[in-house]
Amino acid sequence: MKIYAKIRLLFKRTWIIYFFIYINSSLDRLELTNMAKIYEKSSGWIVYRKKWNKVEVLLLKWLNSKNQEIYVIPKWHIEDWEVAKDTAVREISEEAWLEESDLEVIKFITKLNYTFTAWYLENNPVIDKDVYLFLVKYNWDKLPVVQKEERFVWYDWFSLEEIRKIKVMFDIQAIIWKNKTFFI
Repeated sequence: MKIYAKIRLLFKRTWIIYFFIYINSSLDRLELTNMAKIYEKSSGWIVYRKKWNKVEVLLLKWLNSKNQEIYVIPKWHIEDWEVAKDTAVREISEEAWLEESDLEVIKFITKLNYTFTAWYLENNPVIDKDVYLFLVKYNWDKLPVVQKEERFVWYDWFSLEEIRKIKVMFDIQAIIWKNKTFFI
């Protein structure tokens, strides 16, 4: 296990690294071949609305690679010509079919970072992803429409109290509570 830690440490700050680790059956030889580490940037958002003087947060129910339904915040890849804020508004509109004119970016909240192995891609690359998270107010009553082709199966609006009890990818509950004074 120490050899893996040394290799990971050695390449930690490099954006694209090609290496595969192959250990023969006797585990006495280490051979590096072709495995990629890919850096990606995405923009995510916490969408909220005020309904009957009560704040509600939009979460999408998504089908993960293990065919499990989990709640997530919407996020998407930042295109080369875009800034994170523009991606947030565009993608809310595209993924939930909410009108851009009804969305108001309140503030940038934080940058999340996570790493995962993309088993579904050729050569199983390791993805190092930054997600720029924004707080966005929805100023209308039209209901979202989820994009089934993106493996979204449903949506729900949750009160701030209900959010605390729901399992959501990342620690979104803590981020929401830390920023709840901005839900105006």
